[in-house]
Amino acid sequence: MKRSIRRKVFVLLLAFSCFISVMFAGIAFVVSFATEDKVIENVLNDEVDYLRERYKDGLSLTPRLSHVAVFTSNQPMPLEYQELLASASSADQEVTDKQQRHWHIKTLTLSEDMTAYVFLNATSWLALPSILNEVSLLLFLLLVASLTIAFAIAYGLTRKITRPLIHLSELVTTQPEAISSSLEVERQDEIGNLARSFQRTLSSLQGALTRESDFTRDAGHELRTPIAVIKNYLTLQQRRPLTPDELSEQEKQINYVSTCVDSLMALARAEVVEKQTFYLRALIEETLMNTLSEEQLERFDFRIDVPYDLKITAHKALCIVLIRNLISNAVNYAQSPEISIEATQSYWRFSNSADSVPETPLSRQSKGKTSEGIGQGLYLVERIAAAQEWKCDCSLVSHKFSITFYWSI
Repeated sequence: MKRSIRRKVFVLLLAFSCFISVMFAGIAFVVSFATEDKVIENVLNDEVDYLRERYKDGLSLTPRLSHVAVFTSNQPMPLEYQELLASASSADQEVTDKQQRHWHIKTLTLSEDMTAYVFLNATSWLALPSILNEVSLLLFLLLVASLTIAFAIAYGLTRKITRPLIHLSELVTTQPEAISSSLEVERQDEIGNLARSFQRTLSSLQGALTRESDFTRDAGHELRTPIAVIKNYLTLQQRRPLTPDELSEQEKQINYVSTCVDSLMALARAEVVEKQTFYLRALIEETLMNTLSEEQLERFDFRIDVPYDLKITAHKALCIVLIRNLISNAVNYAQSPEISIEATQSYWRFSNSADSVPETPLSRQSKGKTSEGIGQGLYLVERIAAAQEWKCDCSLVSHKFSITFYWSI
């Protein structure tokens, strides 16, 4: 059976309220009885002092109060008082007789051979028993009212205490993505810490799932062409020996597949990419030669405005994947056979002609109207730039599409 934390908190608060009420009621009764007993004791002590003064003055031991009886050791004591005296102890001089009358007894030493016993019948002075009998109904009503108030306060406190937890639980169960915008995240207490922990955990989990999905799509996007080339060479090899150029091309494709898989794995695991320093222009030219066929190289006009001595520090394999994507994208969809690549100490830019681009070309599954792909290429480029800690920007001006990476060297 599912148990609600609200119910548990409510029961605990109600039990605590009842315990506090009963405890203070018990303390009040104990204090009342002690006060009443002390008053009677003071009256008896005052009477004893009065009798002692009368004895010193040679007067008879006649009490002032009608509820007090005095007997000396040299005069006979009624049996009833003898029994009371026998029931009393030195530690407790209060006794109750068979008629349920309450007595206080004091022993008064008058001289070496004279002792007096003072008996005070305090039955009519005991106010609490009579008050309890008279106001028992009122006390019961007050108890019911107190419990009702305690019930209401406990219920209100329970709702106030558990509302953030229940709301957070509902968000985690039904709308985990809404935690980041909930008020619980802004709280500066344990509930706020819990909400932020949930937010971080869910964000991390969602990020891992997104990276896993991206890796699958990236692998399909990047490995499709080299695997097809390798497969063609293997098929061709079954018919005749491959030429040295074909073997070299096959080896390049195999090396690229290995490097690409390692790079995509690092990207998917959100690992800190290992950077190295290299000449950018040399890498661009090498990637162009390995990516495009001779026909494509002859058909397109490549304008590379990159200094030969320009060095950058980055993950080289990811840069190769980035260049291949941008070159393939331009070769397949450029309106004219012109591709421009330029770089300086502060940026790196690819440009080609285009009539239109998607509204958000760098987002996931975003592709142009004439594209037959899955909209993964530029999205992968944007994530590679983020992994390299580059700022990425794209624009379409006068039918010229440009994507620029800004870095600090």
